[in-house]
Amino acid sequence: MKIIKYKKSIFLILGILIVVFPIAPISRQPLIIEKPDFLVCLIFSWLILDHKNVSITILISLSLFADILWFRPLGLWPIFILIGSYLLKYMKSKISFDNFYLKIIYFIVFLFCIDTCIFITSLMGLTEQLDFYIWLDRFIFTVLFFPIIFYLLENLLFKDIKKSNKKIY
Repeated sequence: MKIIKYKKSIFLILGILIVVFPIAPISRQPLIIEKPDFLVCLIFSWLILDHKNVSITILISLSLFADILWFRPLGLWPIFILIGSYLLKYMKSKISFDNFYLKIIYFIVFLFCIDTCIFITSLMGLTEQLDFYIWLDRFIFTVLFFPIIFYLLENLLFKDIKKSNKKIY
């Protein structure tokens, strides 16, 4: 199955589903736990797996779409996702990402830097910030769900690329 041709459209559809799913009316009961940011997990995983063919337009449009639907300050996430994606592409060209634990550490640093920059920008703009415990719960759950999303993407969508990389080496 040649998924390689349709990766950008698959990324867009997955991103839209991930943005819409948390606000879908599934239950009338309020959630006790904070939802992880699956969109950041998807973007970071996709950048690690295929950093050369990621469309910056799709990254920005998905982040803006999430800002609009999730009532976040418009433009903060897209700007920092864009800066983070360029930094990640640069790091990917200089540093090897072969170790799985190294990927998780880079994701933690990536997410922490984005959250810190958004917090500082929100302080300067005098906008409302999240409660620290809500932010901490979201951060922890996002970090815990990153390996699952990365594993699923790597073994379901990028197994052709994974096999071709093993043949080269």
